[in-house]
Amino acid sequence: MLSGSLTTIYGQDKFVFTDKNTLECSSVEDQGYSGTCWCFSATSFLESEMIKSGLTTPPDLSEMFIVRYNYLDRAKKYVMLHGNMTFSQGSYFMDNLQVMRDYGLMPEEAYPNLRAGEVSIDHSELDEELKNYADSVADKDNEVLDTNWINGYNALLDKYFGEIPETFEYKGKTYTPKTFAEEYCKLRYADFIQVTSFSHHGFYKFFPLELPDNWRWSMFLNVKVDDLITIIDNSLAAGHTVLWASDVSEDGFDFRRGYALLPGIYVDGLSKKEIEEFKQLSVNEQMLKAERLTRPGLEISVTQESRQRDFLNRKTTDDHGMHIVGTATDQKGNKFYKVKNSWGKVGNFKGYFYVSENFVKAKTTGLLVNKESCKEFLKKAETEF
Repeated sequence: MLSGSLTTIYGQDKFVFTDKNTLECSSVEDQGYSGTCWCFSATSFLESEMIKSGLTTPPDLSEMFIVRYNYLDRAKKYVMLHGNMTFSQGSYFMDNLQVMRDYGLMPEEAYPNLRAGEVSIDHSELDEELKNYADSVADKDNEVLDTNWINGYNALLDKYFGEIPETFEYKGKTYTPKTFAEEYCKLRYADFIQVTSFSHHGFYKFFPLELPDNWRWSMFLNVKVDDLITIIDNSLAAGHTVLWASDVSEDGFDFRRGYALLPGIYVDGLSKKEIEEFKQLSVNEQMLKAERLTRPGLEISVTQESRQRDFLNRKTTDDHGMHIVGTATDQKGNKFYKVKNSWGKVGNFKGYFYVSENFVKAKTTGLLVNKESCKEFLKKAETEF
């Protein structure tokens, strides 16, 4: 578990981060060669939610239990839509909650992420074989759908993940996956909500975010860009961590060095007038003057319009799901969020990194939070309908 305050200085990168509020979470894990960040981040989040609710030592949840059932649900929909949807390893945060509600949860000790003899997760072969099977069933030239196709598909899932036991023992008691989720974990689907901020839909309304990985078309509350920061801050202040989906293909995302921030200018040596003149420029004009920052500086501005433009132009892409566990500042007092990743205990912060508030405003595609964190926005949404 992690908590308390930490100051870390590293190398010659000229950043000094001081943790201000780090919430408790489980240890860093490694998703290996798989596109399952959406699940690893979510199980970490759910484990933190259990800590928040008073479960001092939460179970280490099995990611592959969730991934397996998610693959099953995806194949069913894929076949029903005659293959006219994406079929890949990526998914979205609410998919974890859907699996939890429909099938339950399991601890990793009862349903391991790795099969016997495996040293790391690798889904490249699995993904290809499942996709080929689903394509053969969904083929539009099939005049009759063989209703037994699901049995063959489940056999493939058993081959790669292992059979799911009907019951298992945990801490001296027998559970099914459903009773484990409901009685031991005590997590409720209705307690969580996805949030985003895009102007091609009305604000303070719900809509299914148009992303390939959101294949269930799960709903998001649409808020204004500054509201995203308010919701994250509300969550952390109340002791709830946050699930964060973002673009990590940006030049300013440097996980191994331990930070993510937007381009900008260095203000050392600039007068107050020069700094203010830069702030008054449009975002496009700021971009022309900006460079990649490797030490504290002034980042380019973020507006609702610039955020929307980057999303529509695919300069902001939905790449990765991560777990925000706290806040921090650099040595100049600039605000950052502390983020837990699922790429193993690597990088300058052994699996963690720091992301600037501006980066979050610009590059967030979606959040998942406890509803307690955004009551005021939910009330506003009710009045807007």
